[in-house]
Amino acid sequence: MDNYFYYDAGLEYPKISPYPPHEQYPEYPHDDLVTTDGAKEENKVYEAVRNMFAALRLDDSNIGNAAWNPLGKYIHPGQTVLLKPNMVNHHNPAEREFERGMDCLVTHPSVVRCLFDYVYIALRGSGKIILADAPIQGCDFELLLQNTGYGGLVSYLRGKATDTLAVQVADLREVTYTKKEGRIIQEKREALEFGSKTIDLKRESFFAMMPRTCGFRVTGYAGRDTYAHHGKNHNEYKVSDAVLEADVVVNVVKPKTHRIAGYTGALKNMIGINARKEYLPHHQKGAKGKGGDEYTDGHGMLKWFNSTGNDIKNWAIKKDYQAVASMANEFSRRIGRKLDKYEPGRKKFGMWHGNDTIWRTILDVNHIVRFADKDGIMQKHKQRKILHFGDMVACGECEGPLEPSYKKVGGILFSESAVVFDLFVVKLMGFAWKSFPVLAHAVRCQGRSTFYMQSNEGRYDKEIAQISGEDTFYFIPTKGWLEYLSGIDMES
Repeated sequence: MDNYFYYDAGLEYPKISPYPPHEQYPEYPHDDLVTTDGAKEENKVYEAVRNMFAALRLDDSNIGNAAWNPLGKYIHPGQTVLLKPNMVNHHNPAEREFERGMDCLVTHPSVVRCLFDYVYIALRGSGKIILADAPIQGCDFELLLQNTGYGGLVSYLRGKATDTLAVQVADLREVTYTKKEGRIIQEKREALEFGSKTIDLKRESFFAMMPRTCGFRVTGYAGRDTYAHHGKNHNEYKVSDAVLEADVVVNVVKPKTHRIAGYTGALKNMIGINARKEYLPHHQKGAKGKGGDEYTDGHGMLKWFNSTGNDIKNWAIKKDYQAVASMANEFSRRIGRKLDKYEPGRKKFGMWHGNDTIWRTILDVNHIVRFADKDGIMQKHKQRKILHFGDMVACGECEGPLEPSYKKVGGILFSESAVVFDLFVVKLMGFAWKSFPVLAHAVRCQGRSTFYMQSNEGRYDKEIAQISGEDTFYFIPTKGWLEYLSGIDMES
């Protein structure tokens, strides 16, 4: 199994889209090495990915000549390849400097550009490349493209399409929030690039053994729209055809801390293949001691009113009852302010270490990506290859995934295994992997927890468990995880 962490403390993102390499590599598949405005710049990210492929000795016999095809081991002509970045949202309120904020929020387009080129080489002019994700419901996708460099990259990539090689770029969401004249409107998108299929895991789901399923919630959606799809004998997900069509998924992750799951890695990034996020349980309504996992015990009545006010707001937005939504939102916020005085740092909306729901959703989705065929029917054998790349030039800490603070690391990570990828990410963050239910259960399913990481940096070129604490980056967890993770030895 190939795993590699390319580390360079001085690694920086290039700034000029569409992010070509800064020199004519022998295998470079295009006839242009200038950006659209004629400028050139050093692209150390492209160089880092290329160096990593060479260090892994992929297509070893052709390294250094025009025939070099490092991803040919995984990708073959005629196949469909999904490039799945983490696009999240069009802004990051945690950072005043916009560029810095976006660099720690979304997968940087320069990483995607380099991977596109090597996928393009592997396909040999025949097949399909899809670049797609499903950001949060309120994301302005066009503004995201415009403000991050993805806009110029998308135009460039589309220009590489031919009669035999299709290139598609897609927003996979079927439902969005938009703000119009002070109103929040939930609406279905028209002219979708891809359809979707409802996949029922039934008793294969990690939710199958849960005694209580009528309290499932996703922040921003009406409760019934979530728990209607999940019970002891049915567990449905609305999965985009973009992933079901794919023979290979290239999962391009932006590692961050995460309010609900604890961290974002390869496993969590797969959530973005869902076309309808209301099918994705994030927490269960109520206190931990009363069958829920939304918040801790104490001040139960006030917390219930706070949560229920939010439920009513979400229902009213869906129905376009704006006055009801406004009143319910103000009601919930007023109670929330009282609770903040009584219980500073309180847990809410499942954003804490006691969440027993989100890990099940994440592992269910990963199971679907691996075993659902092109028709959305679950099979016994893996249906596609999945490669995981981590954009760790800059990562996110504190209140991720939507409001992360900038954390410089300086690396590119690759693994054929989501579990190995996540074990390494959590180690670099300075956390104990057993602290996170999603990773603890994923390791249990894998049957082992000892894995070797290759690296150009000696302190990371060893078994992941043997990497010392002094060589980690000491990420600050989200508030809901801070006290819990601070009390756990990362070596435990």
